[in-house]
Amino acid sequence: MTHNTNDRDKWALLIGINKYAKLAARYQLNGCVNDVELMAGILQDNFGFPADHITLLKDEEATRDNILANMDELVDRVAEDDIVVIHYSGHGSQMRDREGDEADGFDETIVPHDSGRTPHPNRDITDDEIYARLLRLTETTPYVTLIFDCCHSGTISRDPFGANSRWVEPDLRPAEELPPSPVSLEVAQAASRDLGSSGWLPLGERYVLIAGCRDEESSYEHGVRQDGSTVMQGALTYFLSQELVKAEPGATYRDVFERTSAQVTAAHSRQHPQMEGARDRELFGVRDIEPMRFVPIRQRAGSNVTLGAGAAHGMTVGSQWAIYPQAIKQVTEETPRLGLVEITDVRAVTSDAKILEEVEAGAVAEGSRAVEEAHFHGEMRLVVDIQAPAGYEDAVAELKGLVEASELLRQAEDGEAADVRAYVIAPRTEVSESDPVPQLKGVAEAIWAVVGQDGRLMMPTHRVDEAGVASTLRDNLEKAVRYRQALALRNPNDDSLLRGKVEFILKRQASDGTWVKAEPEDESGQIVFEEGERIAAEIVNHHTGPIYVSVLDFGLTGAIGLVHPVPGASEQLASGNSIEIGVREGDEIELYMPRNFPYVPDPEDKAPPGGTETFKLFAATHEADFSLLVQPGYRDIGLRTGKGAGTPLGQLLDMALTGHGTRDVQRNRVPPDEEWTTVERSFFLRRKML
Repeated sequence: MTHNTNDRDKWALLIGINKYAKLAARYQLNGCVNDVELMAGILQDNFGFPADHITLLKDEEATRDNILANMDELVDRVAEDDIVVIHYSGHGSQMRDREGDEADGFDETIVPHDSGRTPHPNRDITDDEIYARLLRLTETTPYVTLIFDCCHSGTISRDPFGANSRWVEPDLRPAEELPPSPVSLEVAQAASRDLGSSGWLPLGERYVLIAGCRDEESSYEHGVRQDGSTVMQGALTYFLSQELVKAEPGATYRDVFERTSAQVTAAHSRQHPQMEGARDRELFGVRDIEPMRFVPIRQRAGSNVTLGAGAAHGMTVGSQWAIYPQAIKQVTEETPRLGLVEITDVRAVTSDAKILEEVEAGAVAEGSRAVEEAHFHGEMRLVVDIQAPAGYEDAVAELKGLVEASELLRQAEDGEAADVRAYVIAPRTEVSESDPVPQLKGVAEAIWAVVGQDGRLMMPTHRVDEAGVASTLRDNLEKAVRYRQALALRNPNDDSLLRGKVEFILKRQASDGTWVKAEPEDESGQIVFEEGERIAAEIVNHHTGPIYVSVLDFGLTGAIGLVHPVPGASEQLASGNSIEIGVREGDEIELYMPRNFPYVPDPEDKAPPGGTETFKLFAATHEADFSLLVQPGYRDIGLRTGKGAGTPLGQLLDMALTGHGTRDVQRNRVPPDEEWTTVERSFFLRRKML
């Protein structure tokens, strides 16, 4: 018999390692401890995990012996149908297979704080060792969630500007020079059977596995810029946490994974998160989710307070939060408030604010509840760092001038972390790891090369003497920022009247010609289409009134296309009604792989089997013209005089896609005729193999 959620115990083991005592400086990380501290807060505040049931192992605490001892203790402690979460943020790697069960001769591993490479001893923990404990754990409970924000593939041939990938080179020492295997051959063989696309563990329905990337890819750290400083997280953990804190009761892993995956890939094009196992299970097996409607005041010092939410919760410097009594359950326009605060500093999991208003001295106190009153969207321009050797001053000056004149770009200030770096690479015949963009190896003539936060090329290289090259670079950078910001757009008001009221379903054509719901494949947790297939979608309006809907296609190479309706048109969808897109004759949507995909492959990369494409639905209670977002080809995007001008959605689109109003604060509560919401549906488009 299945117990009520409230009758089950909830346990979590969270492991985050930034510091590696026996690895080189280039392998030290920055966001892993932030990851587990963030996850601990979410599990406690949103999913009801008791604080004394959450074990955190950070840096020096996360040795091989201590990790395994805590895993064993967890296995022994868990009772029937308890809820268990194991989260690892740190390096992944590989080592020689000692049991003879791996086809490629290597075991996948996580790397504890005290593990190393030659001449230091290898103290990695293999996937076989994890699987042995998982077998014992799932004999007791099927409610097990594993999150691995790491990878066991990578390359050292990346530009050093890029954020760290969570990967250490494989240990190539022969098996006889490694510690003896602690697992039986039987367990090792079971652990290598029916692996999912993440490459970690066998597929199974008694647990859910969320991994940072595919087997052959890298998982990256992700910087969140806040008022000139940068907070580091794992890309998977950062975007996953944003979805978890907004999850509604009954939300499933699939619900949060789709949006998480799309956002990770938009930020890091060669990172595709994977989900395997019981993807339609409720999050952490918990039904009584508490969506983050309130943020607690953790402490007060004079006229300043600390709030219990940070960058990964979507907190931004300049946003204003109304303060209410601790016991408040629901906030309306008539609810009296204790005061108003404005965010002044944002860290990974907490924020500082100054008190702007207070009904009486001391009214804003520890334990009070904060509700966002006005959201500040922060810096929406792409920060560009430009570097070149002596002799290319004219080329640099021209690009800097165009960047400074752009409303979507700006040049990095001294010491400021940039989003991208543009290099002039002088002719060279040899290259070292410390040289700019080492993956390009030798170059015969001076070129411009632009790299992103993952250290990979963002766009094609161009000769420095190419006609109009500075304008080409500026245009490509602006396309990149429009794509990223349009895909990230969402209504910051969690109490929007349209939230959860619009259903968006991707469909595929069955062998008999009928259209059926596109389901994720078991191996990766992703919906997969093959180039040449047709795709369709259905939109259902569960709102009490009519809505206007538009669907945009975010393609594989930075293009944004309008799927529905035709440019300039608008279509009202009545309450309780639905529409199908791509089903009727003449309305077909055939998927294809762009000729220039991958956009810019690094020379040492294998050709990817495909990429993630996203259909994004915008639904609003008013008309809005989204054809202006289509790129390439537009120059002046603005909703100031078109359909939807002046509405919260129109203002936010204007801010995100033109740079106008980057210092504006937008009120969260809006009239019913100005409501809006978004829904994303992503799929993996697989290249057709000849």
